[in-house]
Amino acid sequence: MFGDPDLQKLAVESRQRLVQEFAETYADLRERVKRVPDAEAQRISETYSCPLEIAMVAYIISMDSIMSEREAVALMASELERRSEVGEAVPNLPGNVMEFALLEGRWLSHLYGQFNRTIEKQVRNLANEEGSFSSDDVGVERALSIIAARTKLAETAILPVVDEWLKDHVKSTSSDVLTAFGLAVTRWNPNTLNGRLLHIQRRNQALFRMLRQALTKASDSFTIDASIARIDQLISELEQPPEDMTPRAVSHLLLHIVPRQTSGRGDKSQYVSVGTASTRGNKAEPDMSSPFDFLERDVKLAKRRKGDERESYLKERIARVIKVLKYEDHTVIDCIEMCLKELQDRFDLQDILLDNILNSNKDLIREAPAAERDLMAVNMVYEFITKSIYGEEDTAE
Repeated sequence: MFGDPDLQKLAVESRQRLVQEFAETYADLRERVKRVPDAEAQRISETYSCPLEIAMVAYIISMDSIMSEREAVALMASELERRSEVGEAVPNLPGNVMEFALLEGRWLSHLYGQFNRTIEKQVRNLANEEGSFSSDDVGVERALSIIAARTKLAETAILPVVDEWLKDHVKSTSSDVLTAFGLAVTRWNPNTLNGRLLHIQRRNQALFRMLRQALTKASDSFTIDASIARIDQLISELEQPPEDMTPRAVSHLLLHIVPRQTSGRGDKSQYVSVGTASTRGNKAEPDMSSPFDFLERDVKLAKRRKGDERESYLKERIARVIKVLKYEDHTVIDCIEMCLKELQDRFDLQDILLDNILNSNKDLIREAPAAERDLMAVNMVYEFITKSIYGEEDTAE
């Protein structure tokens, strides 16, 4: 289990994939910041009182639907402050600040994006394994199975990422890791995370103590004795204050923090429920990656709203999609056409004569002043949604 060469091999492979992914992400970010509109970067910089370089990276993170501009700026500012407090302040020079912003932007994109999605998917299988056991019924084989599954996840999927994060964040502690990763996988605010951390830490220790107790039921063997000794070592590591934990203990604690899906069954284990549902809404659905995935979701959610509230909600979401598409070098006319065609396909609107709508919209856009075209595009997509998807009865609400 804990010292299995196969696990070490998986951990090495995971670390190699991470290094390769980060190299590609860094190069991609460096290239994309060159295309960030000056006006947008200046707006973010002035709104959140941050360096222009941080504003540029925050803009890209927002465009990728990783998080809002405000969240990205706040997290990067927090890391700037931490570095200053430990005597490793980033020099206030454009080149140095840009390197910092690219590094942090890479980490934010990974933790709140790929890492979050990967861990959540892998935890689903673990949740099925551990979800219904209790101290009264867990047997030796099941205890070994749960320990092996948790160890594989913690030490091959999480630990390599933790190690790399520590390398990139000078003079950081395990407490910093728990904050950075914990916020990413739970989306709690920092105060909530800090308030729940001790409770989750104790539950994690209780889980391993219960599994250890189950192993003592087995007949004496070298394998069982070695497993118990390793669990004892992990429990000891988990008893340390957060700032003094080993990276391995941090990885196991982070695994315990990751939200589990709520099954609705009455036999859920008291040891592993950590108080929040899946960030995917407890649905076994594909992760949303395209701006049209989000638009489809928002159109469905907006149907619950009425009147001005619905209009405001939808137009804000449509504007965001168009903003993303324009950033990808599409014209306003292209944006309208892509939105309407995607909506037609996703909502099965085969009876709609889309060409007629598109042709009339194109003429209106071409004749309009450039400054008004984005707003016109939003209104055109909104009108299509209300008439073609909701129907006249919905628009009259």
